[in-house]
Amino acid sequence: MKEKSGERKGCSYKEFMACKPPIYNRKVDPIICQRWLSDVEGVFERTNCDVSDFVAYGTGQLRGQAKDWWDNKKKEIGAEAARVMTWDEFKVLFLKHHSPKAVINRIKEEFIQLRQKGETIDKITGTFMDKLRFCDELVTTEEQKIYYYYNMLSAEYREFMTPSKYETLTEIINTAREREIELKKQIERGERRAQDVNPSPTKKDRTVESGKKEDVKGGSPSCKVCGKGHKGECRFKGKPCPICGKTGHTASLCPGKVSICYKCYQPGHKKSECPDLVGRRDVKESLAEAPKAKARSFQLTAAEAKT
Repeated sequence: MKEKSGERKGCSYKEFMACKPPIYNRKVDPIICQRWLSDVEGVFERTNCDVSDFVAYGTGQLRGQAKDWWDNKKKEIGAEAARVMTWDEFKVLFLKHHSPKAVINRIKEEFIQLRQKGETIDKITGTFMDKLRFCDELVTTEEQKIYYYYNMLSAEYREFMTPSKYETLTEIINTAREREIELKKQIERGERRAQDVNPSPTKKDRTVESGKKEDVKGGSPSCKVCGKGHKGECRFKGKPCPICGKTGHTASLCPGKVSICYKCYQPGHKKSECPDLVGRRDVKESLAEAPKAKARSFQLTAAEAKT
């Protein structure tokens, strides 16, 4: 909107609200709070909102605990400071409270351990993408995104896919969707049971798993390809490793596998070897080695004790 003489810059609050900006009423949820910021900024752009109105218009969409937080923050910094605050300054305060580092670290760990357990491809892909946005320093290339996505899928999908064949994350996602359609057709034709597709853990599964462990204890040698104890030829023998693309071993035994620390989320070492934890242990050990003062004992006679 062009500025005319005697008229305000940007859009009015009524025009802003006509675009139905989203409401935020959560307390702590990094995924939803960052999505809310992105959606509100989209409304700012579409309405040609003036930057001086960003904070006033945006904070008008806070509800519940989020609004209570902003009301307290305005009292803390003062009404004038809140009035002249920029949107970037507001986002720093907003994210510090609603997207704390401890919660983000938990999301990173959930991303590494994410596995498909009965969810549809669209649902598990949505969860994967939500958590991926917080793992920029962990997943830096398209190849790594493809590997983590492939590793997350259940066996019914992985056995028909080779990660090294895909150049983008979108390609492997579309292949997983096509495989899902084929699995549904097999169920309709009676060629496969519904329980065989993305089954959730059941008592029967746990019984089978415990039976496999008993077979290993019974003397089955460890396989050089997958590292597990089983009889017969390994089903992973001719399949390429998702990390290096070579055959003869799985990802768990790959010589090129890089360890990821669950403490600092940096590659090259495990959590037990993390420099942050090692430094803390050294401090504790130095404190433990500090000489302790000798205890002194006092002896009293019965008469002195009575006094």
